[in-house]
Amino acid sequence: MGRLLKFWALSRRERQGLCEAGILLLLSNFCIKTMPWRHINRFLRAGWKDAAKSSAVRSEEIKLVRRSISRAARLLPCKSLCLSQSISEFIMLRRRGIPAVMFAGVSYSNNSSLHAHAWVETALEANDRSFANSIFTTLIRIGQLDPD
Repeated sequence: MGRLLKFWALSRRERQGLCEAGILLLLSNFCIKTMPWRHINRFLRAGWKDAAKSSAVRSEEIKLVRRSISRAARLLPCKSLCLSQSISEFIMLRRRGIPAVMFAGVSYSNNSSLHAHAWVETALEANDRSFANSIFTTLIRIGQLDPD
């Protein structure tokens, strides 16, 4: 009952974002497990709408999308991996006309084990890179930061 009350306490935009994120996370989990990557890749590389929004509006939209993905990942009963979260975040950002790039990379640790990770960067973050994922060698890059 507490989760339901928290849900209704959210603003309408946050509720819509949470529902969209939950549906996209479930779909991306399902697609990753059942579809060949070439089909997912082709869908993600398809053209997306371009919208001219101010950087303040984009910054708020980016925060809303990331918060929605995070909340939905915690609430869903199935474990949501970084790849499905990145696919969902990429789709949500691009649907809103925010230029984004999805990366998937690998790194080797000292004991010769392989680690994989997927993440999304936006045009606003390109100016303020923290290089948090610089330990990963990028294997897949989908999207572009500049719509031009």
